[in-house]
Amino acid sequence: MNIVQLTAETLPLYRQALAALMVEAVKNNMTSAFQHSQKMQQYQNAERYFHSLRNKMARHELLLWIAVIDSVVVGSVQLNICQRPDGQNRAEVLQLLVHSNAQREGIGRRLMQTLEHKAESYQRGLLYLDVIAGSAEEIFYRAHGYRYLGELPDYALCADGHPHPGAIYYKRLRTSPAENVATSY
Repeated sequence: MNIVQLTAETLPLYRQALAALMVEAVKNNMTSAFQHSQKMQQYQNAERYFHSLRNKMARHELLLWIAVIDSVVVGSVQLNICQRPDGQNRAEVLQLLVHSNAQREGIGRRLMQTLEHKAESYQRGLLYLDVIAGSAEEIFYRAHGYRYLGELPDYALCADGHPHPGAIYYKRLRTSPAENVATSY
């Protein structure tokens, strides 16, 4: 398996594969803004979604990685680098997707390790994300050191067409000795 960081220039080469991965994830009840569409519309909407990322990727505000096995995209993840002056220490994990036929093979773990390492190189010490409350994703993130912060009711529409609560998670990456002292009181 290879983990590849895409750029604004290379994204179009993988947009169709990413759209297919997204549609497959929607089919498996991942939250989605286009869950009510027909399959072809879902695919077109997914392609548009990935195309819309190019500007943020060109400005290095959004980073995107794919996992490739035998020339097939089997996973992806995104990191949204906070641009606010008061948010220079944080980034948001978005859209961790692993094809259902490739789950439990360490793909999600490798994608997250890559993302976390890159977040550190951007001097981001705090990562956060949201998932559907009660989903298998909660188990995954807890197993990878993310801490549960709380729940927001009716946070995300799912493929079933109903709003579901979202669970918010965070993870502090390596901290400096000064930060450890400050938080140990």
